[in-house]
Amino acid sequence: MKDVGPKTDVGLSYWREEPLEVDGILEGSWGKWAIEVKTGRFQMNELTGLLEFTRRRPDFQPLIICSASGRATAERADVPAITWQQFLLDGPPGTTS
Repeated sequence: MKDVGPKTDVGLSYWREEPLEVDGILEGSWGKWAIEVKTGRFQMNELTGLLEFTRRRPDFQPLIICSASGRATAERADVPAITWQQFLLDGPPGTTS
């Protein structure tokens, strides 16, 4: 994992082991999340990195940030999904006070 942000109560990094990658790894007061960001529709095979990372690191919860049109694919993968707006207002699921 590569750290890409300043040290705060929520650390942000990413993960890459070619050809696999995860867009964002959050650790801190929100818990541990592996996050994939998708725009528009996407296919199940585009979640390979996210699913492999969380298989290797079961202490991380997977999350997809996507448009409403992408939620059906997330549901088929059995991965929680939220919109950008929801993420910016509330953070990951179950983390609002």
